[in-house]
Amino acid sequence: MKPLVLAAAFDYYKTRKKLWLKFIIAIIPALAVSFILNCVKFKQGVNFGEVFEGFVNIQISAVAILISFSIAIITILVSADNPNIKKLKETNSKQCKPLRNGQVLNLFQVLLSNITYTVLVLVAYLGFLIVCIFLRLYVCEEVYKWLMAICVFFIIHILHILLESVGQMYMTFWKHED
Repeated sequence: MKPLVLAAAFDYYKTRKKLWLKFIIAIIPALAVSFILNCVKFKQGVNFGEVFEGFVNIQISAVAILISFSIAIITILVSADNPNIKKLKETNSKQCKPLRNGQVLNLFQVLLSNITYTVLVLVAYLGFLIVCIFLRLYVCEEVYKWLMAICVFFIIHILHILLESVGQMYMTFWKHED
């Protein structure tokens, strides 16, 4: 039996089409940053340890704010009772694969799973950032460069899925005539 916390992530991976594209979109900038950090000469006296520490500290604050924002969206969704939410619950998604048991997700479930997945990735990334603070005590300058590239991957991936969720929220609460 998989842990309940990870069930949302597993369902997200099982039901999304072209999920690989979201990872490619995040990997390309991360590889570019990695290339620049490892191949371009920087001015003398640049202390990557200090740069990395500042980079991580800013991200910890930003990730904490994004976690709060995402949980607020989940609260709004779950507690909202309006015609748009009811319509989402009644409309099956054509953009997602059915679950293993054949259950087709409705648009409400898709939106909720997107936001829940975002929260899980944010929490995992926050844990990674906290570990990075302690890694600073033990690793060399070259490792900072790779860790920065990994951070860029997470940032791009998180922003991509968060913007997707925000767009879905927008379409949920504002009526548009087609």
